[in-house]
Amino acid sequence: MNGNMIRSAVVILASSAMASAQMTVHAVTGAVKTVTPHNLSVLVDAGSGSTSKFDIAPSANVTAEFSRDLRADSTAPERFQKVGDFALVYYYGYGEQRTLVAVKDLGPGPFTKIQGTVITFDKHSRALTLQDDAGKQVSMSLNDQVVVDTDTGVGNGRKFAPRKGDRILVTCIGSPATVAFLRELQ
Repeated sequence: MNGNMIRSAVVILASSAMASAQMTVHAVTGAVKTVTPHNLSVLVDAGSGSTSKFDIAPSANVTAEFSRDLRADSTAPERFQKVGDFALVYYYGYGEQRTLVAVKDLGPGPFTKIQGTVITFDKHSRALTLQDDAGKQVSMSLNDQVVVDTDTGVGNGRKFAPRKGDRILVTCIGSPATVAFLRELQ
């Protein structure tokens, strides 16, 4: 084989590997600012002054690693229209190239976001105690419906067991007692 044939074979193999790769789905919570079906995008205010744009690609032929349970409990991106509500946005991609997979409407709120360090977690009672960034200890419990986002993707909270010292961000409905979403931080 000459050099050009080898380079062509490498390009073909790399392209087919990328084409068959599954996209890892992650999630973020925030208030939906706009839904523009004609521009195929959704803007979400994720808090602390940051707005995130997510593309809607209803005809995308991408395999996404996304729980059947979470998909069943959410709305397809092209059908979601609830501007102003707080939502759990499932997406794949990075930076400015993020594509919506599904949206779960969490309603008008009120919602609280708490970022902190795990002090204790009892895996049997699912009781979690965090020390928030202001030094206050906050206790809450995790039920099976909590959505958890880790480095490996998004899933339900049944098997999630944070360790002492882990940094996490939780989104709570009403008071810190009802956790809707939890994200592991680096």
